[in-house]
Amino acid sequence: MSALNAFISRTIKWFLILFGLATCGTLPIAIDIALIKPMLRDAVDYTPSSVPLLRHWGIMVFGIGALMVVAAFRPWLRFETMMFSTIEKVFIVYLFLSNLGQPWATGYLFMFLLDATIVAYTVLYFISDQGRPQHWIATNRAAIISGASSFRHN
Repeated sequence: MSALNAFISRTIKWFLILFGLATCGTLPIAIDIALIKPMLRDAVDYTPSSVPLLRHWGIMVFGIGALMVVAAFRPWLRFETMMFSTIEKVFIVYLFLSNLGQPWATGYLFMFLLDATIVAYTVLYFISDQGRPQHWIATNRAAIISGASSFRHN
C-alpha cells in the first residue's frame, strides 16, 4: 500500500492538470457545434434538435475538466472532484462499450480511451490513503462534541 500511496502522492497534481486540460477539450463543441464532426473523426453527426443538448454537454464536461485543474492546486477539493468526474467518466465508458456495434461508435474511441485511463487512475486514488474520506480527520475533540468541528487535511 505504501507504493500506491507514494505513486498517488507523486502523480496526483500532474494527473489532475493534464487530464483536466484534456477534459476541457469539449469547450469548442459548446462554442461551435460544427466542430463536433472533426473532433469525433466525422463518425458522429448531429441534428438541429440535438444541438442544445450537445452544447450543454460540452460546457458541463469542460466544467469538470476545469474543476480537475483547480483541484490540482486545492487538495481539499480533490475528493469531491474525483468522485464527480469518475461518475461522469464511468458513464461514457459504459456508453461506448454498450454501443460498440454501432457504426458511429469509433468516433468516441479517443474519448473512451481518455476516460477509461482517468477511471483506472481514480480507482487507484480511492484505494490510496489520499482518496478515502477518513484521510480528513478531526483535530479538535471538544469541537466535535459541540458540533463545530474543525478539520485538517494531512
